[in-house]
Amino acid sequence: MPATFQLYRFSDDDLFWWRLVSPNGRGIARMPHGLADIEHARTAVADLVARIGDLNAVLRLTDSYRWHWVLQADGVPVAEGIGDQDRRVRCEYACRTFEVLASTARIDPSLVTFRRVGAPSRPR
Repeated sequence: MPATFQLYRFSDDDLFWWRLVSPNGRGIARMPHGLADIEHARTAVADLVARIGDLNAVLRLTDSYRWHWVLQADGVPVAEGIGDQDRRVRCEYACRTFEVLASTARIDPSLVTFRRVGAPSRPR
């Protein structure tokens, strides 16, 4: 089973997001900001894949002394790693893995809705 771009939203807001899920079901990367329309989220995935070789990887040390990667297009973040790594070399590897998997990943046509952990449910 190949990696899959999953489109999702949270039950307590109206924004749409994507994340790349690895063949073993673990999240690899996500978009750094939500979009107001699901079709814009699909387009963001297609644009990302089309430009994957032109994106700039930025690796930074977090406040907790772990490494985090972000891919940028013209200085604007378009993808970021899920989770941080303990070493820079592992962070670089995680970013390269995303680039390889994203280039052949399919987009799941369904939309998933998540409830934020610790967030109250919306009144019905």
